[in-house]
Amino acid sequence: MTNSQTSWIDTHPVAAFFVGAYAFTWIISAPAAFMEESWAPWILIYFGSFGPPVSAAVVTWLRGDDVRTWARQIVRWNVGWPWWVAAFGIPIGIVAITTIILATIGGPVDLNQPLQSPVLIAIVFIFGLTVSGGLNEEPGWRGFAQPHLNERYSALTASLIIGVVWAGWHLPYFLIPITPHSDFTLANQIGWFASIVLLSVILACAYNNTGSVLIVMVLHAMVNTADILLPLAPDVLIVDGVIDETAVATVTATQVLVTLLVVLAIVGYFGRESLAHGDIPGVAYLRGE
Repeated sequence: MTNSQTSWIDTHPVAAFFVGAYAFTWIISAPAAFMEESWAPWILIYFGSFGPPVSAAVVTWLRGDDVRTWARQIVRWNVGWPWWVAAFGIPIGIVAITTIILATIGGPVDLNQPLQSPVLIAIVFIFGLTVSGGLNEEPGWRGFAQPHLNERYSALTASLIIGVVWAGWHLPYFLIPITPHSDFTLANQIGWFASIVLLSVILACAYNNTGSVLIVMVLHAMVNTADILLPLAPDVLIVDGVIDETAVATVTATQVLVTLLVVLAIVGYFGRESLAHGDIPGVAYLRGE
């Protein structure tokens, strides 16, 4: 790598991180769009999904910073019990309130459905914690981009920037036929994008208050896990083999609205500048200073 390239990375670390995360994920995942369903495309998809932490580690190393110091955020667990309650409770609360609203307005939910198996819930959570949103994403988005952008923008603005870039990073998954994203209706796609951007604010709040990537990994995994707790009525969502887009849009809009209310409460309580009480992580924090 030339001196000019290294200099650009040193002065534009976030842009370099974004480029690296996109390049790693898109290049590795792209062939899966042309493969028959088997283990092979899934291996490419999940290996490629580690673009954010790989890019963050490489940029950290190229800038001469200590990769181990950056990585220690992943095992930072001693953040106070309220944040552990929040990490598990906020996603469950969003689903619970969404369910209540849908039931009240006659939405497509069935409250008589049996609860999901604890084993299934545990499997989905562990999967999310490791290769579907947690370890494969959060060390980069929150553990690298957020503290860097905290120094230039308000924490709210930084989280929204990350949210938009983070949503765009998922684009290959909408083009790979075997992924759930490829079957999203238009309402699903719009709602998913809005949810990602809003979730970025919630995750930024948790990170800025704790300096812990582990806590946002858990929170992110719980968001994915809580979705299976929503007691949707399949016979209402799918009629004669056809997806009822109005029913899907009702669920999506309700969940986005509830998430938006959580974000507004966070901004109102902590303030847009830091989304936290007290000092927040910046570049010095990543360097262990």
